[in-house]
Amino acid sequence: MKLGKIAACLGAGALCVVTGGLAAPAIGAAVGGAFMGLSGAAATSAGLAAIGGGSLAAGGFGMAGGTAVISALAGGVGTVATAVATSAAEGTKAKKQNKELREELRRSNVDNATKQKVISQLHSQIERLKAELEAERKKADASEEKIRIMEEQLDDVLETLRVAEAA
Repeated sequence: MKLGKIAACLGAGALCVVTGGLAAPAIGAAVGGAFMGLSGAAATSAGLAAIGGGSLAAGGFGMAGGTAVISALAGGVGTVATAVATSAAEGTKAKKQNKELREELRRSNVDNATKQKVISQLHSQIERLKAELEAERKKADASEEKIRIMEEQLDDVLETLRVAEAA
């Protein structure tokens, strides 16, 4: 990815962090209202604290932690979405170029030296794409593991919440 595209992805991620931070109170209120039966400021405070791993007094990160989690998730989503859109545009452009090259190779009589140069370049491109694909697969595996861990943490926090409500 070129430097401009990286900057665009990071900019989109930063924008999502800001909007995620602005949305945090609404998300906290939704959690506090839906899962805790609270309303108003109490729902917001309790919801954000729950998302942040519990209150400061209980050893969690409190409302600030909840806001940070929401902002971080929003930033990650924005960055990934922009990167995916950029990659899709690059993929479409590469497909078009490959199609044009195939058509040109079919139409013209290419000398052996030119043909060997094209073949060599295609082999290099194949190896680069294979390496990039393997790197993306490793990232996806790591993301799946991270998602699994976060789901377990969420289940654990929800169980703690149920115990707190029943106590």
